[in-house]
Amino acid sequence: MRLRLIFTGDGDEVTLPIHYNEVLQGIIYRHLDFGLARRLHSAGIKDTESNRGLKFFTFSRLISAKKPKIDTQRKTITFYFPLTWIVASPVQEFIASFCNNLIKKRKLYLHFPGSAGEEVIYLDELKLEPFPAYKRPEIVETLSPITVYRTEEKDGKTYTHYFSPHDSEFNELILFNLLRKYRALTGKKLSLDEKSYIKPLRISSHENIVFYKDTIIKGWSGIFELALPQELFSLAFACGLGSKNSQGFGCIAKWRGDP
Repeated sequence: MRLRLIFTGDGDEVTLPIHYNEVLQGIIYRHLDFGLARRLHSAGIKDTESNRGLKFFTFSRLISAKKPKIDTQRKTITFYFPLTWIVASPVQEFIASFCNNLIKKRKLYLHFPGSAGEEVIYLDELKLEPFPAYKRPEIVETLSPITVYRTEEKDGKTYTHYFSPHDSEFNELILFNLLRKYRALTGKKLSLDEKSYIKPLRISSHENIVFYKDTIIKGWSGIFELALPQELFSLAFACGLGSKNSQGFGCIAKWRGDP
C-alpha cells in the first residue's frame, strides 16, 4: 500500500537541513512498533540467494505547497505548509504499524543529525492509496531520485560506481534488483523477457547529490517509461526502483502529464 501524508505546522513554514533524508527515515523508525523497527533496521527480509536483507519500504521527498527556499550558506531548505509526503511498502505489517502510531501521536518532532535542534509538525491528513492498475508500458515520475550503483575495486581500493540512466547497466541493475525483491518477498524466482525495461524520457540535466550520514549518494530524477511483467509492476511502486529505497530513493508515481 501507499500512504499520502499531509502535514501542517504552527506557522507557514518549516526549515530543515538541505539533506534531510535521514530526518524522514527517523520519523518512520520512531513510528513503528519497537519489534518491527528493530527487525527492519538490523536485518530486513532476507533474500536467500544473495543473503542480503531488504527493508521493503520507500519514501518521497517532501512536496511543498510552493517552491522551497534554499539557503546555501546555512545549508538549509525551507518548505511551506501544507506538506505532502508519500510512504510506500508491500508489507502490510509495516503500513498498519506506521499508520496506527502516526494517528495516535499526530504531533511529530523532527530531529536533526548532529544538532540539538528540532522542528514540530502536525499530521493533518492520512490517506491510503492503491497502486496504479497494471499497464505495460507505463509512464512514471520520480518522487525521490533513483540510485543505481555497483561496488568495484581498482588498484586495491574499493569505490562505488553510480550509473546514469543513459548507461545500459542502469536498466539491467534496476530489473535485477526488482527480481531480488520479488524473490525475497515471495520465495519464488521469476524470469524476465526481452520486453521488460526502464528508459528515460525526460530526466534532470545532472545527477542529484544527496548526503546521507557520512555517505554521498548519487541519483537521477525525471520521467521514465517502465515496462514490467504484472508480478513486478506493483512491487516497483511499493518498494521503489533501484537501491537505497529505505533511505529515501526510488519512490515513483504514475505520471499524470504529457511526456
